[in-house]
Amino acid sequence: MANTMLCPHQSATTPDSALRSQRVWATLLLQLQAVPHPLVGKAHIPTTADSLVAHLVAHRLADLSIPPTSLLATCHDLLQGAPSILTSAALDLHAYCSRSAEETDYAAIFLYNKGFLAVQAYRLAHALWGNGQRMGALYLQSRISEVTGIDIHPAATLGHGLVLGHGGGIVIGETALVGNNVAIMCDVTLGGTGKQVGKRHPTVGQGTLVGPGTQILGPIDIGEGAKIGAGAVVVKPVRAFSAVAGNPARYINSHTTWPVLTMDLSFPSIDYLIYP
Repeated sequence: MANTMLCPHQSATTPDSALRSQRVWATLLLQLQAVPHPLVGKAHIPTTADSLVAHLVAHRLADLSIPPTSLLATCHDLLQGAPSILTSAALDLHAYCSRSAEETDYAAIFLYNKGFLAVQAYRLAHALWGNGQRMGALYLQSRISEVTGIDIHPAATLGHGLVLGHGGGIVIGETALVGNNVAIMCDVTLGGTGKQVGKRHPTVGQGTLVGPGTQILGPIDIGEGAKIGAGAVVVKPVRAFSAVAGNPARYINSHTTWPVLTMDLSFPSIDYLIYP
């Protein structure tokens, strides 16, 4: 298996990831300077990664109850206290560009991709939640949902290198755990199945590719390197490096590669008969 995949929730501050993070931010700053945007006009282009992320979240999510200046100060404070957020953000940004079939650059994803925005704002909300500032975390969750159509509970744990598909409609529950280098397409729910307490949402292993319209329900484990077909309803565990599809989801086949690297959601043709 590819040794570039990191274990779920492994620290994003390894030497390799730190070096890649520095390169991503340096490249992004050059791209923004070449083609300025109103968020970062030539006269006020942030010169550091924390300023870039803070400006992005504050200007996109602020509203009448919390103006941009107040939210900007909060974002700066959070990023100063949790620099690993910036490393995760850079790895997210790189993942979007490296896995996209479209020719794009860091600046386009950073400025216009609502999945990227939602995850970076979630990371700040997660920091607030961990600091006991739950009302602030829930405010950010609410604004993320309103602006992007993506609802991520601030208590959920998401790894880095995360790609969310176009279109929104993604819901990630409170006790969900998502490993590193995962791709989740639009209209996906990582939800619960009832009112049980404790762990009640899925754990999605590293390198997993989750197709659009998928529902993964309950405290089940999705093994690393799994591929979940579009529209699947998954209520039972999925083995590592296996593909499932259907409602309810059934095993289709196994593979030896990381599906998230190709973003290929196709399945082999299956001959079958439908009896009356």
